[in-house]
Amino acid sequence: VAPGPVTGGAQFRLPTLSAAQRKAAEEIRAVFADRATVLLRGVTGSGKTEIYMHFAAEVLARGGQVLLLVPEIALTAQLVDRLRQVFGERVIAYHSKLTDRKRTELYLRLRDSAGGELVIGARSAIFLPLRRLELVVVDEEHDPSYKQTDPAPRYQARDCAVLMTRLLGCRTLLGSATPSLESYLNAATGK
Repeated sequence: VAPGPVTGGAQFRLPTLSAAQRKAAEEIRAVFADRATVLLRGVTGSGKTEIYMHFAAEVLARGGQVLLLVPEIALTAQLVDRLRQVFGERVIAYHSKLTDRKRTELYLRLRDSAGGELVIGARSAIFLPLRRLELVVVDEEHDPSYKQTDPAPRYQARDCAVLMTRLLGCRTLLGSATPSLESYLNAATGK
């Protein structure tokens, strides 16, 4: 674990990236210079989450917000625990299994926030009012769980993230060991 950027008096203790992870992060940074959406393809266990953490730390150091989408609510608890070890109370979990009261409380907190949060959630988190949003990470972007067909509204959270990138001027990092055909084609053609 290596010290990360200093923000608000606290230092993030980020995991040290391997040579392959550093190379991937450099390539992502280079693509972000030209495009707002990047596809990170890496086999399971290759350390995509560590790369996400390094990009999140950069955003949080600037006072921006990060939205990390996961395909299933069950995945949020384990990821929240892991990320809180690095980012502390900046990490917020948001999903439909929370009580209505808690979701409303978090919604209002984020709406009125000056920034500096890393929000982890399932597909519904894409609609949170993040005014300082700088980075959206869609982990396992190929997963069909990102598509809501019932009840209405019907939407694909991954596609919403890419559209938000265009509308809000932020960045989207799509991660997967087995990218969707749409994302693979978009990455290959520079879209």
